[in-house]
Amino acid sequence: MNAPQTDAPTVSRISAEANVYDYPKIGKKSKAAAGKHGVYHAMKMAAPNKAVPTLLKMNQHGGIDCPSCAWPEPSQNDLNIVEFCENGAKAVAEETAPETATPEFWAKYSVTELKDKTDFWLGHQGRITEPLLYDRSSGDDHYRPISWEKAFSLIKDQLKSLDDPNQAVFYTSGRASNEAAYAFQLLARRLGTNNLPDCGNLCHESTGVALSETLGLGKGSATMKDLETTDLFISVGQNPGTNHPRSLTTFHKMKENGGKMIAINPMPEVGLMAFEEPQSVKGGLGISEKLADEYVQVRLDGDRALFQQLNRELIRRDAIDHVFIEKFTSGFDEVKEHLMSLDERELERGSGISAAQVSRMADMVEKAGSVVVAWTLGVTQHKDAVFTIREMVNFLLLTGNIGKPGAGTAPFRGHSNVQGNRTVGIWEKMPEAFLKNLEDYFGFPVPREHGLDSVDSLKQIRDGGNKFFMSLGGNLVRVASDTTACQEGMMAQEMTVHLSTKPNGSHAYPGEKSLILPVLSRTDVDMKKSGPQKITVENSAGVVSASIGKRKANLGYNLRSEVDIICSIGRETFGDDFWQDLIDDYGNIRNAIEGTIPGFERYNERIEKPGGFYLPNGPRERVFKTSTDRAQFSVNYTNVKELPEGYFLLSTVRSHDQFNSTIYGLDDRYRGVYSGRRVVFVNPEDLAARGLQDGDLVDIVSVWEDGERRAPSFRCVAYDHAKDCVSVYMPEGNVLVPLDSASERSNTPVYKSVLVRFEPVGKRYM
Repeated sequence: MNAPQTDAPTVSRISAEANVYDYPKIGKKSKAAAGKHGVYHAMKMAAPNKAVPTLLKMNQHGGIDCPSCAWPEPSQNDLNIVEFCENGAKAVAEETAPETATPEFWAKYSVTELKDKTDFWLGHQGRITEPLLYDRSSGDDHYRPISWEKAFSLIKDQLKSLDDPNQAVFYTSGRASNEAAYAFQLLARRLGTNNLPDCGNLCHESTGVALSETLGLGKGSATMKDLETTDLFISVGQNPGTNHPRSLTTFHKMKENGGKMIAINPMPEVGLMAFEEPQSVKGGLGISEKLADEYVQVRLDGDRALFQQLNRELIRRDAIDHVFIEKFTSGFDEVKEHLMSLDERELERGSGISAAQVSRMADMVEKAGSVVVAWTLGVTQHKDAVFTIREMVNFLLLTGNIGKPGAGTAPFRGHSNVQGNRTVGIWEKMPEAFLKNLEDYFGFPVPREHGLDSVDSLKQIRDGGNKFFMSLGGNLVRVASDTTACQEGMMAQEMTVHLSTKPNGSHAYPGEKSLILPVLSRTDVDMKKSGPQKITVENSAGVVSASIGKRKANLGYNLRSEVDIICSIGRETFGDDFWQDLIDDYGNIRNAIEGTIPGFERYNERIEKPGGFYLPNGPRERVFKTSTDRAQFSVNYTNVKELPEGYFLLSTVRSHDQFNSTIYGLDDRYRGVYSGRRVVFVNPEDLAARGLQDGDLVDIVSVWEDGERRAPSFRCVAYDHAKDCVSVYMPEGNVLVPLDSASERSNTPVYKSVLVRFEPVGKRYM
């Protein structure tokens, strides 16, 4: 791989540690996902950190639930001895790394110096060992150790000083357990606010809105068995080989059972094209299997137009389930009339997909007795994402593929418990029944006024209306849109509080006072008065299961569990007796969840059962809690994006060595990018049409009503990408998206289909 030329332009804020980060090299792409190469890269991180014993217990009964993605576990009878993937191994390796960010580290690096560090560098400094305080008024630009008691006292004083509880924001990462998340929402509502934004607002909020409107439940309906036995799996906007690699084993089983797959994506993703099952003889020998039977290279934000093409074709053929439509749905006639009135050429221009390929898709649907439609952020983070998901639901309703074996909706969540967090109360708009139950159970008044989601919280922070920000995990400064506004807003807070395992970019933008409170990880033993504690999580299929930490290596550090920290703040601030009971035994938290949320009956008893238990799911039983008590067809407008000359539609994606904001390494071997991240993937014909070549350096410029935004010095990579569309990694591309650019109805930041142009700035890499 060739090094960049020495006269390449300088990118702002390049530190010595970051030089390699900003000068990517392009090399060989992996031909298949997983396999022996996946095992090698997983063990390369896990083995030196002595993480292998922990990994062997991952996703097993009585073991540790993976802290990475929310992929469902197979049935207990189908569990493998090794039930983890490359990303899961990397996640555990990060938690078990021997490096430590001790007080000496924080004394060495000032906050100003931390701003010049990349998140990759920060994350590799290791576990935080002591509570830390930054106090700008002291004139000291460093975090310094502080006792837990003093930290809790400072938080109490700040909360008591607020003029209005709604001047506080409580943000949650999707890695938090059900127990920690429930305690966190309890703390916020005890204060008197429903300002409970979470990472789900940034990712799958469009899913929740669309599915609630159409099916009566904002969660998917497909089970693991459905995924394994479906006749046709339609994957939309997914990169499972990177984002949830264990899914590839499930798709392998589906193929063995005779199922077919359609993959819809602007870029061909290796995991859907070729898979080497690492636990099979063939996979061990490097023999790959093609998973996708049909690859549909859709234009960015063209999924809605594509499903409208497909739905029109099925209606024309009369390949629809009239019995299901008549018995379980409403609104069909209006949707049929709307679809048949659309201009076929406009739809084709919007999707980029020919009528011939749509016809092949319809052939596969007609032959399938059951269909699952799955999607991730490639669908949910567009301006009109809610309407796209509603059109995908129209497809499932037309074909009767809701509430029968091998069929349903499958929105795959990223963080391991983002779905569980929402279930137990992390939402700014929880229904009245939940709020009333909470009030009755705990005996304090619960606010009814809706709170702020992530985007509106950041607007309040940006505009000076917020004083206190607390984050249960996560790295909001990095994952939020409008990076600069978020950084400046956080530094204007009177207090910021972060519950964290490792240093991250958000720590470099503290409020007037800022606390970093180091927490036990999911793999650590959590010993309390009643003994070692379990926590629980909910996966993407709606199964709640237990997880118990096994590692004692980090117990010598001055760490506390998330539950302990949250409840200690509640105890010290409000003086209620119940907080200590929740600390001493997490079973008491589960009793409270059982007492306030339907579906958790015999909670403590049922988590002892191998595999956990399913939460109620109306659509799975063909029970639809909508305004009509039927599944709702919906009319969705078509909005074909017309580009000014020379412009692209841009999407942000993850690299293979990345999980959400955590960057494990600087290689994306699935796309052939090494030792860096500032790349933009472009169709070769688009490069030529704009007078550019593979390797050219460009500034990426987005244009908005309030002006232009610029992401400097990205290396162009000629790639098999949908025409007139480009992709960059997040968070590097987040600066291009203003905070005010959010999805209709769901208020999710529009990280996809951003209108941009290129400005050449330097010589090519050789």
